[in-house]
Amino acid sequence: MKICLVTGGSRGIGAATAAVFAQKGYTVIVNYNRSEEKAYQLQQTLLHSGCDVHLYKADISQVVEVCDMFRWIGKYFKHLDVLVNNAGVSLSAQCQDVSEDAFDKVFDTNVKSTFFCCREGLPLLTGVGGAIVNVSSIWGLKGASCESVYSASKHAIVGLTKSLAAELAPVVRVNCVCPPIVATDMCAHLSESEIQEFCKKHHTRLFTPEQVAEDIYSLAVGGETGTILSEK
Repeated sequence: MKICLVTGGSRGIGAATAAVFAQKGYTVIVNYNRSEEKAYQLQQTLLHSGCDVHLYKADISQVVEVCDMFRWIGKYFKHLDVLVNNAGVSLSAQCQDVSEDAFDKVFDTNVKSTFFCCREGLPLLTGVGGAIVNVSSIWGLKGASCESVYSASKHAIVGLTKSLAAELAPVVRVNCVCPPIVATDMCAHLSESEIQEFCKKHHTRLFTPEQVAEDIYSLAVGGETGTILSEK
């Protein structure tokens, strides 16, 4: 039995990733925080198609809740084959308008959670030659106006991926995907013309969550480590 944990797995890229792994025969654990109804709906949809999906509610910006989650996984599932660190929040604001609380929320959710999920997941991953896939962003590879905090957090995830890939090789593979613009709630405020302008400026296209999920799956099951996949 192969086990996959997807953080922030109730919607968007996370939900699509949970679905891909479940449909490929993995037992999937969907971590969620506030979106309980969406998590339950996803679980029921996948269960009805014959998949094995479990839910775990945790605010993974809190280290104690991360530790509790992995303790639960170890108790009931014994190991972990794939960890997908997808949970994240965005922030669009000029530097002078960012409060300390807003800064901390972005870094706690995007960076601290990824680091401590990796730390706590290692004992469960090392016994099976597992894989970690971190979800960064196009802003983890370049900067943008009004995206300084979000971009900094996503750059940190790229750096963490490269470091852990070197540190954990060859026992655990660590890779990262950097989506450009994806049709999720995070981009729902953008108009069609704004999306077209973004794609033209950055020589990319609008991705669906399912397309990103397929790339995450490929990174998880492929043989490489230290890959920073810049989707185009």
